[in-house]
Amino acid sequence: MATETASIARTIPEAPLRSTTFHIPPAVQIRNASSAYLKHEGNTIWKRNAPSIEREPIGGSTGEPNIPGSNVIVIHPGSRWLRIGRASDQFPISIPHVIARKVTKEHTEPTPLRRIWKIPTPEEVEALGPKPPPKSDIQKRLDDMRGEFTPHEVIECIASIREALVSRMDFYGIPYDQHGSREAAIYNGATKPEEVDDETNPYRVDWVNPEGDVFFGYKVFALANPGESGYSVRWPFYGNSFNSRYYDSVQEVLADVQLMWETAVNQDLRIHPKDFRNYSVILMIPDWFDKHCVSHLVDMLLVQMNFRRVCIQQEGYAACLGAGHASACVVDVGAVKTSVACIEDGLLLAETRIVLDFGGDDVTEFMQGMLNEISFPYPQANMAKLSDLNVLDDLKARMSTLLEAEVASKTYDFCVREPEKSTVKYHVKAYDEVIVAPMLLFEPRIVDFSAKRQANQKRWDFPNIEDCDLGSERPTEAMRISTQHLRESPVLDVPYEAGKLPMDVAIFNSARAAGPEKSKKFLQTVVVVGGSARIPGIIHALESRLQAIAFPLIPNIERLSVITAPRDLDPRVLAWVGISHLGRIEVLNDMWITRNEWDMLGMRCLRERSLIDRSNIRVDTVGPPPLAQAGLGEVRMQA
Repeated sequence: MATETASIARTIPEAPLRSTTFHIPPAVQIRNASSAYLKHEGNTIWKRNAPSIEREPIGGSTGEPNIPGSNVIVIHPGSRWLRIGRASDQFPISIPHVIARKVTKEHTEPTPLRRIWKIPTPEEVEALGPKPPPKSDIQKRLDDMRGEFTPHEVIECIASIREALVSRMDFYGIPYDQHGSREAAIYNGATKPEEVDDETNPYRVDWVNPEGDVFFGYKVFALANPGESGYSVRWPFYGNSFNSRYYDSVQEVLADVQLMWETAVNQDLRIHPKDFRNYSVILMIPDWFDKHCVSHLVDMLLVQMNFRRVCIQQEGYAACLGAGHASACVVDVGAVKTSVACIEDGLLLAETRIVLDFGGDDVTEFMQGMLNEISFPYPQANMAKLSDLNVLDDLKARMSTLLEAEVASKTYDFCVREPEKSTVKYHVKAYDEVIVAPMLLFEPRIVDFSAKRQANQKRWDFPNIEDCDLGSERPTEAMRISTQHLRESPVLDVPYEAGKLPMDVAIFNSARAAGPEKSKKFLQTVVVVGGSARIPGIIHALESRLQAIAFPLIPNIERLSVITAPRDLDPRVLAWVGISHLGRIEVLNDMWITRNEWDMLGMRCLRERSLIDRSNIRVDTVGPPPLAQAGLGEVRMQA
């Protein structure tokens, strides 16, 4: 009986009570499981959507003549200018990137931006008293980092720039007149302004009556007394991002940008907003860009303005393409910043980027301060006033030079035009002020970096963009090389400190960040573009200074060449012209971003469908030592 009971127990399986009715799936046999997800090109969304997307014909699909690029709009936004046009156009349309809006009485204008340390007048110099004892090297470095300059130090800074000029003139055998500036001041103090008859003046301004709510472009400069009429004049962009000085939110600045771009496309390109869905856009962005700004602009173009597709390209690559080179070190001297980057075989090397926090506007303000030292006949000029900004920019374009042979006492004239007043013509004489001012590009200690930083701090809260690793805001290897001479600190702002470098030192460090072998190739082809590239003598000035730095530190470098735009091209539009050629060929068919792709993937599209921000170069630590801003005067003059 016991044996029978035991056999029955063995035939009944153990079935304990289950504590839940939830079915637990068995473990997966990993050795037998396999997947090809995202392992092949055919797994991507772009490959799956390719059969359903028509390839873009060469001539366009808007019902217009069969012209390559006629359905592609190239937009190059800048701090001062908006350059826009079809890819089939030879040159872009340049429009001042400024807008004037009617505001309420409670609106307060931001404090005018100070770019240069205040230069003491001769009366203030006499009242300063004796010169204080010299500071230690550590104290000088701390004051530079904090942005603290005394009037005596400002005078010494200008004197050091003049000493560098005199040394270069002695090297080339050009005499320097020690009394040239004093004679110019005597002439300027005795000159009298002249009234010009507006009826016979071909350059008279037809002032616009403030009747509308919004003005854009050249009409803002023709607006009679915008501040007194209740208008706020705003520049939406500053450097590589939005201009937060004039706006309280990103939605506010995007509203102005959308209005300006829609107006430009509608009025200048003759494209109605309802036809935007038939056109594609190539948007040019800075080399070291703000990914939040780019994200908002792409979303505005695809969603708000309803363009068909968008392609993102960087300014450095566009300028290299316009100059006709596959590899080069591109220097873009803009209005408020100077960007340096190296391009190799059409690919921008992300670790070679440096952004310098000075540009053409700093040269303009420095020239105004230098002219005030020699009794400038129009001392009340203010760069915050648009009419005065035109006067000072025109003077800078005609007066400034970097050729030591052109340093001589010369007389210039300029006209001041104001609404409801007669045009007044002034005469001004200058000596070395015409070359000392643009030498700021190589001696930037006169720039008040701390004031510019405080005036342009970001005040908006952006959501974190973590869906892609663009790394556009991380310090690059070139920036780290440029700040190795500073004392290590946990709060050291590497991009900010690297932005204080002289332009020639920044170019050398940018090329060095690519490695000792590639640095030779990049230094042999340096392309200078931007508005300040038109300064006479900038090619020779930059080339001679680069030779003084590179030849002693880089062995076996045979030559060093600095070039600008070809003769038939304006260096200000070289980047636009270069990227417009790209819009006429079918290679862009693999770089377009549609609205559906943008809604699904967001900023990841920029990494998958463009060539921007490729941080994949190997940086060698073997090479010449880094160069600091201080102590370069002797090195430069050894060439």
